[in-house]
Amino acid sequence: MDEEEDRRKRRREKNKVAAAQCRNKKKERTEFLQRESERLEVMNSELKAQIEELKHERQQLILMLNRHRPTCIVRTDSVKTPEGEANPLLEELGAK
Repeated sequence: MDEEEDRRKRRREKNKVAAAQCRNKKKERTEFLQRESERLEVMNSELKAQIEELKHERQQLILMLNRHRPTCIVRTDSVKTPEGEANPLLEELGAK
């Protein structure tokens, strides 16, 4: 009986240690995922801000290009406009 009790005691102790290790591992993993989630949220916000900056810069460049076109001496058949953007020079030439 004593041997069996000792075995049970040792088995319970091993199980207790394994359970504690498992809980610690799970806690560490949860903390890691939380930090990663926060990092990705910050990165996402930064990228969204960068997208808005680039959109604004693109609009400014298109505006500059459109202002320049009436005085530009480049052949009109080589003028390319981004899809969805008006090209006043080509519209003006098409009307003539």
